[in-house]
Amino acid sequence: MASSGSALGTVLRWDDDRQGAVLDAEECPGGCWADSAVVVHGTQGSGQLRAGQVVRFDWTADASREWPFTATRVQPRDDLQATLGG
Repeated sequence: MASSGSALGTVLRWDDDRQGAVLDAEECPGGCWADSAVVVHGTQGSGQLRAGQVVRFDWTADASREWPFTATRVQPRDDLQATLGG
């Protein structure tokens, strides 16, 4: 298994208390933690991620933490968001 990489995935949940999100992607089995500090924010919205949101992210393996992977950069992909009926 690689110790770092890039993936297209989805946000499983946002944690208000810890100001971060758990991400899911095939390349990161078991989940990937993304601290809000590594999220690339646009000029609109609150800057928080939301469950079901599509993101592109860079990650590193980190077996010492609660999740086996940690995001080093997260870019929301607004162009790939699911819409009603589509």
